[in-house]
Amino acid sequence: MKKIKLVLGFVIALSACERIVDLEIPSGDPKIVVEGQITSQSEPWEIRLTMSQPYFDQSDLNYVSSAEVRITGTDGADVQLVHTDSGYYKSELPQQCIPGETYTLSVKYDGEDYSASEQAPLAFPIDTIASYYLPDNNGFIEKGYYVFIQGKEREEEGDFYLFNAYRNDTLKDDFGSNLDNDEFGSVSFLNENFDINNIVSELSKGKTPRPFPFTVEPGDTVRIEQYAITEQYFYYIFDIEAQLGRSGTPFDPPPANPNNNISNGGLGYFSVVHKEEAKIIVDE
Repeated sequence: MKKIKLVLGFVIALSACERIVDLEIPSGDPKIVVEGQITSQSEPWEIRLTMSQPYFDQSDLNYVSSAEVRITGTDGADVQLVHTDSGYYKSELPQQCIPGETYTLSVKYDGEDYSASEQAPLAFPIDTIASYYLPDNNGFIEKGYYVFIQGKEREEEGDFYLFNAYRNDTLKDDFGSNLDNDEFGSVSFLNENFDINNIVSELSKGKTPRPFPFTVEPGDTVRIEQYAITEQYFYYIFDIEAQLGRSGTPFDPPPANPNNNISNGGLGYFSVVHKEEAKIIVDE
């Protein structure tokens, strides 16, 4: 009993010594943040410019509205982007990048020059988009209707992909970005080793394609966007999601700015991608 009293007294003494200490965490100077992507499809080119904020002060964005912005390419492209609203700079006419060519973003702001360059990747289009019904739970996949695609990778190693999946025009990103590369092999979203012409037979053998990670219903419209991206942009997205997935545990990565391709200390990323699309209305 005396030992218990001593322990309780020690705990009370420690709790009585608790106090809240306010730490002043210094913040660096604001840096320009670039968000922008151009694709192989004909559409206006658009870039967004903002200024960075302290980690513990995520208030309203500070938009950049007085920069000079251009995109040039080894294909002869020379496109000026004009500020429209809320830090967005847009080309007057639709443009498209050509796979294999390199494009450079140039930004002049507040007496400083920033730039970023990427080569547009090569990729094959989506060959097929299909749906199927999985009648029984299969490992981590619950029963229901699913949609998958089939395509092929280039013979050269070094393919990196991002897939966006939309169900009835709503982006399905509950599990984060659908990233894919050569290392996924037989479980790639491209499903190269699945017999698309005999789905029932393949399912009866216990072979299932890798579907997009959400169930659908007959009559739903599902649209898939396939982006062939560079290796650096692949790991930029990976870094972004690692930071967004922080939950306050000891296993979280330390707070850090993700890998980027903006020169002169700028933040963010300018990506050049090969974009393909496919759409299906789900059947029973």
